[in-house]
Amino acid sequence: MDHSLRSGRFTSSKIAALMSNGKVKGTLGKPALTYIKEKLFETKLGRRLDNETNSRPTSWGNLVENIAFEQLSTDYNKVSQETIQHPTIENWSGSPDLIKYDEGLTVGDIKCPMTLKSFCTFYECENIDEVRELHDDGEKYYWQLVSNSILLYTKYAELIIYVPYQDELETIREAARNYDGDQNKIAWINWANDEDLPYLIRGIYYKNIKVIRFEVPQSDKDALTERVNAACKELKSMLSASQTSVDVTVIEHDKEVDTVLVTGETLSI
Repeated sequence: MDHSLRSGRFTSSKIAALMSNGKVKGTLGKPALTYIKEKLFETKLGRRLDNETNSRPTSWGNLVENIAFEQLSTDYNKVSQETIQHPTIENWSGSPDLIKYDEGLTVGDIKCPMTLKSFCTFYECENIDEVRELHDDGEKYYWQLVSNSILLYTKYAELIIYVPYQDELETIREAARNYDGDQNKIAWINWANDEDLPYLIRGIYYKNIKVIRFEVPQSDKDALTERVNAACKELKSMLSASQTSVDVTVIEHDKEVDTVLVTGETLSI
């Protein structure tokens, strides 16, 4: 995955923050402004700000989603190592997990929750509206899919939820042992006891995979695009304002006059 296409850009995984509203309807809310400020920091740093990829839920998800993908039909194609850039909005990108060719192109994201409560909440939902209403991360995952649908020009999206059966845990541990990335991130999976990991008992009520499919409303695509444009405008404004007093360069000096250049204005002191 090309992380340079994520640094300083609004990405699908966190883009739900931009849909928060301020006190005046239609304006950017506090979560949106906080997210934009993070992108400002990344732009100045020249690298990503967070290190969430080191967290256990993230490392678990990155490893286990491969196990989940292997259990899907051959209609699915894995694309999670690709970062998709919006064709006209430079500060917008995303990394969907998969695409599927069926009734038109479908984009999908696999979620492998670390808690059984999270999985059960997902599983009990009959449609994406219930996910948005009942799950703590429902809005986040919904707008992530809307964003990826825009980036890939799809009509449909799928939220795929997976928790392994207990008899699949050894396969996951083997995958952890053979992981060709940073072992420091996933070694804990190999030595964890069964009870320290989320699993299902095969043959009981819950199956290990649930797919929630929906048509992405064009109105929500338009609304998100409008918010991203507003966020880009705000980010540009923040960048312009932050240049004040960043560099103070002496351009002339003699015994009587010091002349300095401050953000484009020549001042005599």
